Amino acid sequence: MLDKLITSPLMWITLTVGLYLLAARLKAKWPKNPLFTPLVFAIIMVILILLVTGTPLETYNAGGQFIGLFVTPATVALAIKLEKNFVYLKQYYSAILTGIFSGVILHTIMIYIFGFIFQFDTQMAATLVPKSITTAIAVGVSESLGGIVSLTVAVVVFTGVIGAVIGPTVFKLFKIDDPVAQGVALGSSSHAMGTTKAIEMGDVQGAMSGLSIVVTGIVVVILAPLTQPLTQLFFG
Repeated sequence: MLDKLITSPLMWITLTVGLYLLAARLKAKWPKNPLFTPLVFAIIMVILILLVTGTPLETYNAGGQFIGLFVTPATVALAIKLEKNFVYLKQYYSAILTGIFSGVILHTIMIYIFGFIFQFDTQMAATLVPKSITTAIAVGVSESLGGIVSLTVAVVVFTGVIGAVIGPTVFKLFKIDDPVAQGVALGSSSHAMGTTKAIEMGDVQGAMSGLSIVVTGIVVVILAPLTQPLTQLFFG
């Protein structure tokens, strides 16, 4: 009976969604605890369950893979956020685009620096390029560059959690109190998780962060192919 339950695709997709909803409830009760971030909580719990039960990843993917079907619609849905907040883009387009472009370029430079230090190969460098954009877009970018998609997803989640946790402290430390700057910083560096924190900070921060997710994703998609020759040159 247990063997049939473990090998059932319906069991794993139900468990994954159930853990996510449980984390959402826990996050509402303890909003300051980063462990209850739904995406992080669900991933950690699924991994622990797979390890404890000795279930291979292939068995989980029989049901869990269907969650991936929502990646494409989620990517398209980001355009809704851009349309709703387009007024902010028109009003602050210079500051937004400058912040995002400089952030993407600095992020890419840091990857190359760490690549030299830790002796990355081309695949690892390609895996890390989309780490600061939302998962829906990062998966496609990683695939197109020849990266390890599963590792990209893990790094994206880790980046989002770190940004959401330390973001407010960084703002206080460097006295960044402009809501537009705060929103752009969170959205362009820590995507959806940063946006969740930005919404808690204020309406303007939330709107700017949501907008920055979309614009950052577009910028990375445009610039990512240009990094391939450099990756081959430095790490090939």
